[in-house]
Amino acid sequence: MKETATVAPKSCKRDAEMVVEGMSDAVDRRKLTAGCRRRTAPVASSPGGQSRIALTVLSAAMVACAVATVDLEHAAAVCQHWLSTMFQSAADQQCALTLSDFFEDVLRPPINCSYCQGLDAIEKVFNLSVENFEKHYAYTGRPVVVVDDSNTKRSANFGFQLFKNLSDSKLLTPCQFFPYKTEFNSLEEALNMDNKRAMMTPGYEPWYIGWSNCERKSINRLKEHITLPSFLPKLSDRKQTLWIFMGTPGHGAPMHIDKVAFPSWQTQISGYKKWTLRTPAECFFKCKRMFEVFMEPGSTIVLDTNIWYHETQTIGQDISITVGAEYD
Repeated sequence: MKETATVAPKSCKRDAEMVVEGMSDAVDRRKLTAGCRRRTAPVASSPGGQSRIALTVLSAAMVACAVATVDLEHAAAVCQHWLSTMFQSAADQQCALTLSDFFEDVLRPPINCSYCQGLDAIEKVFNLSVENFEKHYAYTGRPVVVVDDSNTKRSANFGFQLFKNLSDSKLLTPCQFFPYKTEFNSLEEALNMDNKRAMMTPGYEPWYIGWSNCERKSINRLKEHITLPSFLPKLSDRKQTLWIFMGTPGHGAPMHIDKVAFPSWQTQISGYKKWTLRTPAECFFKCKRMFEVFMEPGSTIVLDTNIWYHETQTIGQDISITVGAEYD
């Protein structure tokens, strides 16, 4: 599950951009998107101002598609065919264009809304068993918050200084880094921020970052300080990539939807965070549109981030630290 940034490296790890044929075929999509998140579409412009015209026409086409919400399945098919006919090759243009999440949503194949119908609130369950999780939540698309104090028993030293020490010792090598709205270009640079800023000394500049750990050595070091969820299905393959999100109050990840292979879990290790979940546009008249979830230390949210739009915000007075991964 995960929170995302707009730009991802070409290696296409968990959050990397990748064209997805359609969410209606979950198996094929998961094969295509294994280890990936988001997609950007580079389009180039040719001399003579053609790029400006192309962008105008493209934007108009997308807006036309966006308002055609009466029959989204038909609209999506027509829009995709129209745009592919008008712009047969990205190489025909010579300017770089990144499609916004809104327009990506317009062109995204519609989602079956059965997963959110009748859902009035995100359920909170205490000490969920493996059997009940697998039966009621694991593969239904319905989010759940699991409260289990064991998730905080070994987290006392799990924080900024630990990450900095591991990074300085070359024992924390991120596979992907999300700076969000900060100026940092790498995890190493972020962890070398001024100590006053890191400790939220009055007058500090806010920050929020995220990164993935996919090297076994790094993951094993991190696992020494935390307890992973015990309710995941017995036969589930617990993916090796471990995600960490950390930041100061008032900041988090903007509203987005992921393109990943599997559902995700994310445990609140320290601090507090508010999640806002939104159903996709095609489900607005079938499901409740917005949900809010408040996370505290020891709670874990389980969410299929491929079908739920989500944003996060650190709340309270402390730095929020969360750890997450996918499961199948």
